[in-house]
Amino acid sequence: MSLANIQKRTALATNFIMRPAQNYLVAAPGPAYTIFSVENGAIEILTLGGRVTAVGVGATTIRITANTINTDAGAIAVGPGAIGQVFLSCNNVGGVLIGLVDGVPQTVATLTTMICGTQPAGPGLIVATFGVGTNWVGEIFMVYRRLSPNTRVY
Repeated sequence: MSLANIQKRTALATNFIMRPAQNYLVAAPGPAYTIFSVENGAIEILTLGGRVTAVGVGATTIRITANTINTDAGAIAVGPGAIGQVFLSCNNVGGVLIGLVDGVPQTVATLTTMICGTQPAGPGLIVATFGVGTNWVGEIFMVYRRLSPNTRVY
């Protein structure tokens, strides 16, 4: 494959990954869960969020980090919430995660991107940390762009 084809494939392709619905506990063995791992390069996170798939217990909060860097200014309430409601990270350590809404407008605040990858300062992990309530039940999704043709996300 030529360099031009590799560049085109890497720069233009957006990818989607979803962690299937599961019960995230706030107490042990929680509250921190590795939701995605990035290997062999870096990605640009375009959209990162989740959706309630079953009723949880308590006023659960979530905080997400990418390579140990907060994707938002602080934890936000995401539970228990009605089934189908979504939350969206703003991918900006100074911004506020948008929690439990029926629709999320794409604005300057929600269109910020974040880089995550394998590097000495961080192992390429995207981690969700839950707090306050008892549990949250839902799926977590991410839209991203690979910054290297060898990058693998799982």
